Amino acid sequence: MIAVITDHGSDELFMGVLKGNFSALAPKEEIIEVTRPIEFGDVYTASCITERLACHLPKSTIFMIIVDGQNESARRPIGLRTKDDRLFIGFDNGTFTLPIERFGIKQIREMNISKTKFSLSFTRSVLDILIPVAIEFSNGKTFESIGSVYMTFYDLKHKKATMDDKRIDGEISFVNDLGDLSTNIPFDYLEKVGVHQEDKLMINGKSSSIMLDRRAGRKNELIVCEGLGGYLEITSRYARACDILKLSPRSNLILEV
Repeated sequence: MIAVITDHGSDELFMGVLKGNFSALAPKEEIIEVTRPIEFGDVYTASCITERLACHLPKSTIFMIIVDGQNESARRPIGLRTKDDRLFIGFDNGTFTLPIERFGIKQIREMNISKTKFSLSFTRSVLDILIPVAIEFSNGKTFESIGSVYMTFYDLKHKKATMDDKRIDGEISFVNDLGDLSTNIPFDYLEKVGVHQEDKLMINGKSSSIMLDRRAGRKNELIVCEGLGGYLEITSRYARACDILKLSPRSNLILEV
């Protein structure tokens, strides 16, 4: 299985070419595409999505992250092998940051590129380098064979959740199409500050309830629940949580008991 995480979901031509290449080179390979809610060039959200997706897919899945970053090494194709032997391929633009924090590094390697395949074009690099390498991995190619060890990979600077006895500080990681807020706060932080199922919690000064199911909430009530990857998610049954709290990705978040 190959999971493609990309910011090009709204580009029908790019996605058509991408799918066509996979069909031609690996017609029997199962391909999963994740494009939302990743905006163009949003390497942070792509990193978050990849980490959370990897928590729920088999370890044998090959994760291909196709996002065009802005740092100097953003077009350098690299591969990551984690401590528990998950495989990620993409560019050195920071999208490996959160998978590394979750699963650890066994090794990062820079892909060997022949002069005939080298290109500064993002599209050509995806089609000529990343897709063939992903398919080679699915056919049993070893990680060590893709190139030399790479030590100076780009690491995204991002806020990490913190807590004390009665307060948790974090931020919004991304907002989905329903207006639900996915945060960078591990859900088990709630138990550590002494709150549990059906307790009340203040979020940026607004009251919320901790529940397993958003359907149990009242109209316009903020609900805190466990989201993908074990992170805290804020939702509402009859409204968009992002509108109630007036928050967007990377907004600061304060939870108080």
